[in-house]
Amino acid sequence: MLDHRSPTRLVYLDNLKVVLIAVIIALHAVLGYAGIVEAWTYSELREVTLNPAVEMTLLVLVSPFGFFLIALLFLVAGLLTPPSYDRKGARRFVTDRLLRLGVPFVVYVFVVQPSLVYAVAHPLGHAPGSFWDEYLGAERQIDTGPLWFVGVLLIYSLGYAVWRRRGSAHRAALGITPKTLTLTALVVAPLSFAVRLVYPYGSESGFSDLNLWEWPACVAVFALGIAGSREGWREVVPADMARRSRVVTLLAAGAMAALLLLAGALDAVEEVLGGLHWLGGLFAVVEAILTVFGSVWLLSVAQHRLARQYRWGPALSRSAYAAFMLQTVFLLALAVVLRPVDLPAEVKAPIVAVGGIGASFGAAWLLIKKVPGVSRIL
Repeated sequence: MLDHRSPTRLVYLDNLKVVLIAVIIALHAVLGYAGIVEAWTYSELREVTLNPAVEMTLLVLVSPFGFFLIALLFLVAGLLTPPSYDRKGARRFVTDRLLRLGVPFVVYVFVVQPSLVYAVAHPLGHAPGSFWDEYLGAERQIDTGPLWFVGVLLIYSLGYAVWRRRGSAHRAALGITPKTLTLTALVVAPLSFAVRLVYPYGSESGFSDLNLWEWPACVAVFALGIAGSREGWREVVPADMARRSRVVTLLAAGAMAALLLLAGALDAVEEVLGGLHWLGGLFAVVEAILTVFGSVWLLSVAQHRLARQYRWGPALSRSAYAAFMLQTVFLLALAVVLRPVDLPAEVKAPIVAVGGIGASFGAAWLLIKKVPGVSRIL
């Protein structure tokens, strides 16, 4: 995540972090009531489901842009990684990453997530066994929840530290051009397609749920951020790069919407998400373009639209990482509170979304300010 202790803070990055995490929390709230793709903790426990027409509308209109939200976080993380390493040195950089990423990841994955899920699922009959049998047994997959991003970022960060120790950063930079973005997308697409032959989009990934089906794109944009950091992208993305990225992103978003409509008409959503099928291949290509070009375009938009200090900006930015950590607590709590209320999913989802955002950021701020030692990690 973004380092709040950086001596050279950029206002737009602070604001972007808040916006992205708020949107991610809202999307998770909606996914809790979705039936097409069960990609959130509450999905399998939901008591009501979004109307198929509403789901398809959201899938077509929103998901093309939702695909590169996490990618943008990795791009920003890549932008901030080289200066952080330069400032701290290898040992302190690694220690800091282990503390700020590793400790929360371990605590959340092995204590918070299984406890939360069991507390909700067991009374509903979805986890009838003991806590150990259901979530901590030898053959049980580790559920990372939303913190898969933190675990993966830790892996990438440690990999970068090894790369720097080998002196690789002193090699001559080739410069990033629109052609570079195109080549990156062309590499990501077949790799994503190949990975999804084994781990389809939204599926469980090996012993630990680290979203392996997203790794080709995430590695690519993280590396792109590292390269862009050396070319001044933290301050501004070149105008021509931003313009071309906007055009390509909007065209790809239209193509993605058409593809999802076609998949819905053919009742082939599962084929799109992974497998040896032409729809899966086409999806991987369009998604790769969206991920690479869309991340760059949104970064440029943030630089021009979010470079303003808002009254509550510093507090929200300081709370964003902890809010990301706490979102599952409040999203599940609100969903359970609303469970006996006779309301359609179309009403419950926005209530959970708004309440989840407010509660997560509010509790995060209190946690950081009132609990000793928390601010050192979060």
